[in-house]
Amino acid sequence: MKKFLTLLAMAASLLAVSCNKNNEEEEEEQKQEEAKGLGIKIDGNFDDWAALKPEYVASAKNDPNSPWEAVKEIRCCADKDFVYYYIKYGKSDLDDLLSEAAEELPIRLCINTDGEFTTGYESYFLDAYDFIVEGGLAEGGSFTAYDGNFYQRVDGSWNKLLSEGSNLVLGAGSGNEYEILLAREIFNNAVPSDQKMGDIFHTGIRFYTDGAGSWAELSNMPNASVETGDGNGWGHLMEVKTVK
Repeated sequence: MKKFLTLLAMAASLLAVSCNKNNEEEEEEQKQEEAKGLGIKIDGNFDDWAALKPEYVASAKNDPNSPWEAVKEIRCCADKDFVYYYIKYGKSDLDDLLSEAAEELPIRLCINTDGEFTTGYESYFLDAYDFIVEGGLAEGGSFTAYDGNFYQRVDGSWNKLLSEGSNLVLGAGSGNEYEILLAREIFNNAVPSDQKMGDIFHTGIRFYTDGAGSWAELSNMPNASVETGDGNGWGHLMEVKTVK
């Protein structure tokens, strides 16, 4: 009987060692996976977005009572190196927009890094934001790579910090979806030291149409209705928390 109990104890010990080893291997694999960041590739394939944990992503869907309908949803997430944006248009709306050869689908990525909403550009989103990246998503009737000029709001005007071609942003789209990457290091190297992008920041996107030769408002996101009493009751910024 004692021999049997001893064998049981040895088996239990070996099992515990095996379990601990498996747990350690799983933890190491998890650490290695996390070290890769969020793993989103800007390639016009959106399966990697679907694989993200919901708590990693800030998202907003179009308010059906808003004045706009062409853009259905945006998402944003961030790791230590990059900020990622996802955009979904209504398919028929996008087809109509892209039927105009001159349509570039201009957007402005709007970013507030200091957590303060009393300075910056107050007119949009009902929250002040201090930076925009301005560029187009399409060319010649189809999606193209995203590039843009980078501006800071200073004393009521937009001051250019970086021109197109700076490698600040990259984008790709297919179907009625588009994704964008923003490089945090390039962003932070270009802005004042007290407005660098930290672990928590706020962002949204303004959409325009240029088919008539001049920009006209197409949508803004997020655009949940909020009470302001001034007739401009649509929109605010999403809060994004960096995944470490």
